[in-house]
Amino acid sequence: LATNGAVDGTLALWQQVEARTANAAANWRLQMHLMRAYYDAYTRHRLIDEIALERDANAALASASTIGASEAIDRALAILSRATSAPVRPDWRVRIEELANTLFATIRMQTSVVKHSASGYERGAVLDFVDHPLNNRWWLEDELAKVRAMPDERARVARLLTLATWSNPGPGSFYDDVGNVAGSLRVRREPVFGVPGAPGGPMPHFTWEGGPTRTRLSWLTSLRWPSAIVYEALDPAATYIVRLHVVAREKAGDVRLRLDGRPVAPIRTPSVPGELYEFEVPAELVADRRLELTFDPIDESHLNWRQHSRLAEAWLIRSDR
Repeated sequence: LATNGAVDGTLALWQQVEARTANAAANWRLQMHLMRAYYDAYTRHRLIDEIALERDANAALASASTIGASEAIDRALAILSRATSAPVRPDWRVRIEELANTLFATIRMQTSVVKHSASGYERGAVLDFVDHPLNNRWWLEDELAKVRAMPDERARVARLLTLATWSNPGPGSFYDDVGNVAGSLRVRREPVFGVPGAPGGPMPHFTWEGGPTRTRLSWLTSLRWPSAIVYEALDPAATYIVRLHVVAREKAGDVRLRLDGRPVAPIRTPSVPGELYEFEVPAELVADRRLELTFDPIDESHLNWRQHSRLAEAWLIRSDR
């Protein structure tokens, strides 16, 4: 969405249609298109802004060893708060709500549980999510509160560095937000229904938590399972560790990993949800500077589909021998 300039062009098109339409305020069909166009453009501009805010907040957290954990936390929180203290395109935000209210009045379109009596947040209640953070602000706020309560400064600094580099593990290492097409360039997806150029499968699963959630956004989308994750241009003189975040509701997820077709056992296994799997990469597998991760199917047919194991995040972490 951040790189899709056609979104702004679509809004401009519908604004031109509105300007040429007689009695546009009474045309609910036009208003439906306008609301979608404003919503998409507003979301895009918020996304661009909030990506930048999280990047700057992470830079502040990464400086904790120099300025101290408390000061780093204060700076990061101040940066993240700009999403609400200095919001982008408030005029578009007002227009979206006006259109939603008008559509409720004219055709009873229920885009809000609270304002329009929608039957549930998942039933098209898009107005209730219009201000939901598009970065990890809420999750970081909660994590930083935990860090601030830690008694040891060295541990605080170490945890802040982990948070700051979560999706940017450093030179020679890789991170993929597996359920996000724009954030998982190494994840191989097969064409849906065999149609060339179609979005790749398997299709992402969206974890439903009953409404707005403060969890990390990358934990809300996942795949079961990617066709492969392929890493190129590796350094055969380095050692590598694969880390996987496998999600499954109310339990630690399961995974069956192969590296270049070879089944491998984890060197670290999660005991509670949120912990990571770790696998050591045999040196001979990166001699050709390439590594392919594939996943064996797991029979979890005895479980409700919401409890099935799925992959949310993947890292390939480099360290020098």
